[in-house]
Amino acid sequence: MPRPVPYLLLTCLLSLILGGCGAARFPVGDRHSSPAIAFEPWFSASDGVQLAMARWKPAGRARANILLLHGFNEYSGAFDSVGQALAQRRFAVWAVDQRGFGRSPYRGLWSSAERMAADVRELAVLIKGSEPELPLVLLGHSMGGAVALLAAGQGTLRADAVVLAAPAVWTRDSQPFFQRWILDVARTLTPAWSPSGEGLVQASDNIPLLRRIWSSPWMLRTTRMDTLAGLVDLMDKGFAAASEIRVPVLLLYGDKDQLVPRAPIDRLWNRLPKTGKTRQIRYPDGWHMLMRDLEGTRVIDDISVWIGQQDQGD
Repeated sequence: MPRPVPYLLLTCLLSLILGGCGAARFPVGDRHSSPAIAFEPWFSASDGVQLAMARWKPAGRARANILLLHGFNEYSGAFDSVGQALAQRRFAVWAVDQRGFGRSPYRGLWSSAERMAADVRELAVLIKGSEPELPLVLLGHSMGGAVALLAAGQGTLRADAVVLAAPAVWTRDSQPFFQRWILDVARTLTPAWSPSGEGLVQASDNIPLLRRIWSSPWMLRTTRMDTLAGLVDLMDKGFAAASEIRVPVLLLYGDKDQLVPRAPIDRLWNRLPKTGKTRQIRYPDGWHMLMRDLEGTRVIDDISVWIGQQDQGD
């Protein structure tokens, strides 16, 4: 099965004959303020940008807080099944629609890797401050995994552990030269060109769930070339920051993943400091959307057990 990025970039090369389009940048906030979580729920970042959130609460007292970061072109609501399953296991789950995605402002426009990581660090401070007695776990899927790596590896992250589910770490230096070259040209000459990757890969074996997620108006169905280039920038920076993480990490990967190749995951594992109970779990029948696959319950159980081990200090 072909990988999505090379095919998108090859198509992009053909599109250069159509002429260039002006680049659009994600507007930053025009003020500095204290980060805050509204009851609606919305998160107000320190630059004043309002980011949409979703929450799943356990019936009783929570074992830990989990801050969930969605993947590329997704939004927090796409993880409703995951949030519910974690809440049933007595976790309080917070999820944010990251800048440029979902219900948050300027959909489809890329901000920057550093600003996205800063949003996570600010959110972590607020969540940890609200319940300092509870562990805080950062859970990042795909692009969210790259953001989690950057947030945890650079600066001070108020989190006790990090879970990476099929993290996006396909860095430039591990990509073919033609792929890197095409993307660099495209982000300059046709930044606004927005192809769809629909049908190029299969993200999960859970087809009914894929259809439900894809039908949501909050999903992005096309991707600007400058946004795709921003994702690659993020993957580079997240991978580079991995060696600086000082909390335990759980790395999850499915052998049937058609979006993130196995080799970059192996490189990431070798780069991660083996702090505390840092562990890797591979799923022979796992796809890219591990936690939402048909075997997603097994993955969520593994996450629950691992977090419990950190909490117990065993």
